[in-house]
Amino acid sequence: MKTTRLFCTLLLTMVISVSYAQETITNQSVIQMKELGFDDAMIMDKINTSNVKFDASIDALSKLKDAGVSSEIISLVMQKSKQNTKSKTGIYYVADDGNSTLIQPTVFSGTSNDNAANRLVSGFIPSVKKARLSGARSNNVIKDGNPEFTFIFDPSTTEVDNLQTGQGGSNGAFDWWFRTASSPNEFVLAKLDVNEKRNLREVITGKSSIVNDNQGIDPKYAINFEIETIEGNKFKVTPKGLEPGEYAFIYQGAVPAGRTNQSVFDFSIQ
Repeated sequence: MKTTRLFCTLLLTMVISVSYAQETITNQSVIQMKELGFDDAMIMDKINTSNVKFDASIDALSKLKDAGVSSEIISLVMQKSKQNTKSKTGIYYVADDGNSTLIQPTVFSGTSNDNAANRLVSGFIPSVKKARLSGARSNNVIKDGNPEFTFIFDPSTTEVDNLQTGQGGSNGAFDWWFRTASSPNEFVLAKLDVNEKRNLREVITGKSSIVNDNQGIDPKYAINFEIETIEGNKFKVTPKGLEPGEYAFIYQGAVPAGRTNQSVFDFSIQ
């Protein structure tokens, strides 16, 4: 009987240990452990054996210090906060439920070239190249004209990391944009034209004529946004006063060998 009880106790302890190990430790978790009387060694061991999601901003670190958390633990929090971005690269927005939601890349459904003008006047009037997205509305719906986005880059993230975590969609496509780029400045925020009749969205991506060949988003469609560094490779991006409509962040930096820039990160303001 004693042997059975001992076995059950050990089994329960193992289950509880596994359950705790699968928790995600945050700044608030550290404060709670401190308030419960855990010593530094126990808190640091918990941090080192758990998934973490730490905020290493000055305000957040100040709250840890005010709660009596030691300098050693705060240093560990700062160090571990760098793991927050590992294999979690991408563009995020805050959904209606308050959760941070990843914007999955949407592939262009096709492109079009208006060559009629070239044929009429021997190419002196530029033809327009447009990229098209299927559907008149994005699946990423934001009900705030002043949304905040979080861009997370990680040049150290490997393709294997992203495939293992399913980054880039259900097919595990690699989010190479966020390993190649290092700043939101390498993206353009563009407003998309909506064609309700054809059920698609489109944006001008180039103009060419016999004398000029301009590639990139037409400046009149580009929207300015503010960038604030949160920490390391993590940035807050804030466009101001977006009217209801369809939008997309489009990468405009160098495309690595073996990759094609055929996707955008679209959202809808309602």
